[in-house]
Amino acid sequence: MLAGKEQLYFQALVDSERPARMVGLFTGQSMKPHDLQRLVSACINSMRQEDAGASLTVAPLGGPSPQEFASQRTWRVTVVDGADAAPQDCLVQVFDMRDPESPHRALLDHIGGRDQELSEAASHLQQNAQTYLSIASGKLDEHERIHPFQNLVSLFASALGAAIVDPAAAIVTTDPGEWADAMEQSLQIEKEMGALRR
Repeated sequence: MLAGKEQLYFQALVDSERPARMVGLFTGQSMKPHDLQRLVSACINSMRQEDAGASLTVAPLGGPSPQEFASQRTWRVTVVDGADAAPQDCLVQVFDMRDPESPHRALLDHIGGRDQELSEAASHLQQNAQTYLSIASGKLDEHERIHPFQNLVSLFASALGAAIVDPAAAIVTTDPGEWADAMEQSLQIEKEMGALRR
């Protein structure tokens, strides 16, 4: 479970910015807390090749002590796509797949219940991945908010050779471009459904 401050931050993100969006990444690489900082550093270099004003910052949630840092799971990653872009916060959690508290099982059960193909893909991830990362963002209602989230997920997935599981878009894929297309389609459907409900 999340510690007090982390839980409050996560709850605020979900409650104030519905519909919040969450995707899971499954990688064959084993990751410890300091590896997330390394991952972010590698991604910054890639972002700055496209826009020198881009930045990515990572901060552990809850102000852990040096002793607590070794078991830190929850981080705030702030994405700035370019010199003129507003910063966007995403919540990143990192779990060892063997950790009994990892929420990846519920995600895979959910997506695996959709159809046979997704079920097989979810089963494969369960057997082969070592680390599960969840990336959550607040409401993705405008392109200015969608792109930083897509950028972060795509950068992390590419750097880790990870599979992307997006329950809202009903997709399991290792192709960030395919995922981005499916996510935009699902956001469009959500938007149209929201308009119908008004």
